[in-house]
Amino acid sequence: MEFLQGICGFLAGLLGLYSAVIFVRIIISWILLFSRQNGWRSGNGGYGYNQENYNQPTGLAKVDQVLGKICDPFLNMFRGVKSLRRSRIDFTPLLALVVLSIVRSLLSMFAQYGKISIWTVIAVIISGLWNSFFSLLLFILIVLLIVRLIVTNKTTTNAYNVINALDPILDSPVGFVYKLFYKGKRVDDKKVVITSLIFYAVLFFLLRWGVSALVNFLASM
Repeated sequence: MEFLQGICGFLAGLLGLYSAVIFVRIIISWILLFSRQNGWRSGNGGYGYNQENYNQPTGLAKVDQVLGKICDPFLNMFRGVKSLRRSRIDFTPLLALVVLSIVRSLLSMFAQYGKISIWTVIAVIISGLWNSFFSLLLFILIVLLIVRLIVTNKTTTNAYNVINALDPILDSPVGFVYKLFYKGKRVDDKKVVITSLIFYAVLFFLLRWGVSALVNFLASM
């Protein structure tokens, strides 16, 4: 049994390291995406590529290419979840991190205690889904709504670019709030965005409290 616990502990450590590599890959890919959309350049390789030979990656793009070979075979398993692909941003890697987090937590618990109950498994799954996925999605949504609110009444070119980039992402969540509170009424963008921000902020804290209470209850059984 101790040998099996040791193997589980080792595997949990490997999954933790692999999750960190995937997280770095996600951040770098998002930086490259927004740099290309907004025309940001750095160093001799504009957008992370050699200006003379665009097919030759440099800087962050080269790191992204290396990490892609390590992470993409696993991440590609989740790219079929179309509901998590908004505009040009792909949230499916977050789902991949959830799966890794749940498996790693179960392996760690078995390595520590030598056994796990069905209620513990359910508690770990619920906790993993909330902490690694839904809470992060809600947090990102709240941040994007704050940015959208800031640029709502601005008339600069940069503000228009930000609005055009954000609206396809926020269309569904903001549309849901509009139908919930203002269906059939004419309301300006700012009011709908403020209402959406308040709604999702309250939802975040309510779910955070509810999930915590449920997980503690299941873990005590």
